[in-house]
Amino acid sequence: MEQTTIDPRYSKAQVCNYIGDIDNTTLDKWVASGKFPPPDLYLGRHPRWKLSTINAYLNAKEQEYKLQLCG
Repeated sequence: MEQTTIDPRYSKAQVCNYIGDIDNTTLDKWVASGKFPPPDLYLGRHPRWKLSTINAYLNAKEQEYKLQLCG
């Protein structure tokens, strides 16, 4: 039997907590300005981000930080 990988969906509150306990308003501003990826989907009016999307953002920010330190 083939095993599948699950990519959980995070609510706005969960995203805020996961990336460093930021405020919901801050996340809204980041998304509006393009500093954070938009939601992958909406359940009604409720945005959801895939965990892989959040982790890709965090990895990119980590790489930017490392380049700033080395450059």
